[in-house]
Amino acid sequence: MISPTPSPIPGIVAWPVLFLLALVSIGRWWLLRERDVDRLLNRALTAALVGLLLRETWVQYLLVLALPIPDNDVIQIANQGVLAAIVLTVAGIYGLAQLWSGADPQGTWRRQRVYDAGALLSGAIILIAGTPARNAGQLIDQKMGWPAVVVWIAFYIPLAATAWLVGKTSIHELRHTDAATTWRERMVIAGVLGIALVVGVDSIANPTLTMVAVLGDRPALDPGMGFKTWTFFIDAVWGGTVVAIPLISALLIHTGWDRTGRYSRRLEPLWRDLTAAVPEIVLDPTHDRNGRTIPATRLYRMTVEIRDAVLNLQRYAADVPPELGDLDARAFAQHLATLIDAKAAGDAPYRSPSPGTSVQPRARDLAAELQLLLDLAKVWPPSTRHQTHHAVDTAFGRIGAPGQ
Repeated sequence: MISPTPSPIPGIVAWPVLFLLALVSIGRWWLLRERDVDRLLNRALTAALVGLLLRETWVQYLLVLALPIPDNDVIQIANQGVLAAIVLTVAGIYGLAQLWSGADPQGTWRRQRVYDAGALLSGAIILIAGTPARNAGQLIDQKMGWPAVVVWIAFYIPLAATAWLVGKTSIHELRHTDAATTWRERMVIAGVLGIALVVGVDSIANPTLTMVAVLGDRPALDPGMGFKTWTFFIDAVWGGTVVAIPLISALLIHTGWDRTGRYSRRLEPLWRDLTAAVPEIVLDPTHDRNGRTIPATRLYRMTVEIRDAVLNLQRYAADVPPELGDLDARAFAQHLATLIDAKAAGDAPYRSPSPGTSVQPRARDLAAELQLLLDLAKVWPPSTRHQTHHAVDTAFGRIGAPGQ
């Protein structure tokens, strides 16, 4: 068996990174695939991962064992296939950059078919021009000659066009950010701009240096292509890190450990008891296309229902009832517990529902409203939850938990 050319990236560095990139890619295909932007990013990341894997010695050994063609052909096709995978990665990034720069979203996949066709054409040129190097069992920069110039021109034209578009759009976005732009968004834009700058410089330098070396009949400065391999590796790691940021947020939301999810869990005991006491105020839950409750909508719904339940229970107060915020949280919790006991005992309310009562929170400041409810939930007495245990079971059997 012919030994593959060892990758310049040490295995102790490459494999942990490849493992993490694979996790990011799987995670994004799992949680972030609804939008065209996310699907384009996922395609680009997957193609980059394939390109990195094709350069690894163990992957090439496995391909040699699996494919019924000469060992040398498998290894050399894998080496040059890295370049084709990179161009396919760039095609996805170019489609994403077009959307980012304001292209019509309705034409995303029609345009993408054109970009993918261009990537396939570039890959075919690379493989055709790389034939002398494959036949010699060498890398492109080891064989050199004019075929190498053709390879690098075909390879770097798509990269240069993408770097220009991405860089221009990134600079525009950074210059026009406003107060609504989060630090995560700025970090993503800055990271993308950094990748575009590195790729742009590389796209100009490498074909130029190859042409100069061929004209002067000199060997390549880096015949083992170590610098090119490290550049692609660093860009892929950088890009994978950038696209992992939204994945972390999506994972937190999916597991309920984002801020909205944490607030909902803190409110849930209070919400369960109040909606069990006043089940008629419960709203129909809203679900996304996958049948999941939208976290922000769930929190807003719980807030509305708690406030409306409080308004309903206040009718059972003999005196003028205090408003939420008039008393400290513990005193107001005891006040509500008394009203729940009165309603459960069958007492008649002292006043009728106010005409035109809205289910919306009365407070204008929703953040202040939420904080009052969180303070109330923190001291909500276990005795109240025990007293309404049967009603809670009944209500849950009818309406379902807020996260379902």
